[in-house]
Amino acid sequence: MKPLEFVREKAVYMISHLTVIALTVLILSLLIPKGGTALAALIGILYAAGASIPLVHEYLQKRDFYNNLLINFDRLDRKNLIAEVAAPPSFKEGIILYDLLKGSNKAYLEEINRYKTMQEEYREYIELWVHEVKTPIASSKLIAQNNKSDVTDSITEELDKIEGFVEQSLFYSKSNAVEKDYLVKEINLQDLCYAVLRKNSKQFIQNKVAAETDNLNFTVFCDSKWLEFILDQLVTNVKKYRKKEDPKIKMSAVQYENSIVLSVEDNGIGIAENELPRIFDKGFVGSNGRKTEKSTGMGLYICKKLCDKLGFSIYSTSSPGCGTTVSIVFPKGSMTDHVR
Repeated sequence: MKPLEFVREKAVYMISHLTVIALTVLILSLLIPKGGTALAALIGILYAAGASIPLVHEYLQKRDFYNNLLINFDRLDRKNLIAEVAAPPSFKEGIILYDLLKGSNKAYLEEINRYKTMQEEYREYIELWVHEVKTPIASSKLIAQNNKSDVTDSITEELDKIEGFVEQSLFYSKSNAVEKDYLVKEINLQDLCYAVLRKNSKQFIQNKVAAETDNLNFTVFCDSKWLEFILDQLVTNVKKYRKKEDPKIKMSAVQYENSIVLSVEDNGIGIAENELPRIFDKGFVGSNGRKTEKSTGMGLYICKKLCDKLGFSIYSTSSPGCGTTVSIVFPKGSMTDHVR
């Protein structure tokens, strides 16, 4: 609080007291012809001093309280916690404001907790639903495999897509609470990449996609389930946005001084330059997604979200018509020495 702001706030108070002082000086000067002016001036000075002392005291109290309140508010990342760090004031107006802030913050936190509980219940339901729905999907695929025909092959392919979307919904529901389902251990990138390629081998064969690996024999610390999901999403995109002629996928890794970079590269249709910065945004589909297959725009978004949670970074480079490369960067703290 600035002095001028306080003076403006107390303008009526100050004008009324100045008016009383002026009238007192005038009256005493008229009533006491000899020495009345000096006496009136003395009384006016004493009166002004008496009226100013509580005014100065009030200003200092309010200045300290409001200035500290504003400083703490600017420093806070979570602004709603201002009541928790504010010092209790000693003047009535400040006490009222302080109590209001406390009450408002309490109500706000209660509302947040209510929504967090609702979200947690919904997440648990989604996870339960996903696990339940996997059983009829697996049974349907088994029935289709035992009754081989062109029709059942098509049904199996569609069931694979359904299973992929179900998995995606499960990992999305868990992405806000990775720490509750997270097991860090040493993972060999080569073994994990081979597992992902084997999982998608049938689709690769059907779509005549050639798979290649290079220099993957590195070990990192991570949760294998989460990383496998991320790689599976990247491989799924390769299948979606492949070229009609001679489609290829390559998984490779490079070790740098402070990181290992795992890349999934294809020679597909690529991504438009103006769309590349947005491919990790939630719900972003892009022109390719509209032209080829129906896309939710959630796959890469979930990958980015999981990488952020796991402490990795993910980025992409692309050239329209020449292919796309998506790279995951494992920082120094998440890796061990090169496996010989």
